Amino acid sequence: MSNKKISIIYLFFFIIPYVLCLSIIGVSYNSLVLHALTWRIVVGGIVGAFGMFAVKVIAQRPVLIMYRSSTRKILKDLLRFFVLERNKVVIGANLFVDFWLSMLSIYLIARFLPLSLILGRTMGWLVFLLMISLTLASYLEFESLSIYTEKKK
Repeated sequence: MSNKKISIIYLFFFIIPYVLCLSIIGVSYNSLVLHALTWRIVVGGIVGAFGMFAVKVIAQRPVLIMYRSSTRKILKDLLRFFVLERNKVVIGANLFVDFWLSMLSIYLIARFLPLSLILGRTMGWLVFLLMISLTLASYLEFESLSIYTEKKK
């Protein structure tokens, strides 16, 4: 798989969904908790971090395939952020980053979006964009990232 393909798949399959998932965390928490910008934001950060960790665990096989296929150092470093097959310190650091990014997302959503928009259609649009991004990535290179291989005769 070429570095160009890896970059495009990484963008549509990981970066865009990652940002959208953080936005979903922010919108969800702000719709559930009226005073999200108090000490309660820490609870949202913890729940968000473990939610992001669960999303990353699901994507381990495709990430490892792309990581092993890439030849550029910067691309390998970007992919390494999603690789969880490492020691506990790195996984803990990953949770820590997700915790702070989840809290930042909750804060930014509460700060810049009016409550009527948060409680309105925002979640639907975020999920719609997430599905579009994942569908494009799957269409582009599903066979290269699949764990199933077709037997050729």
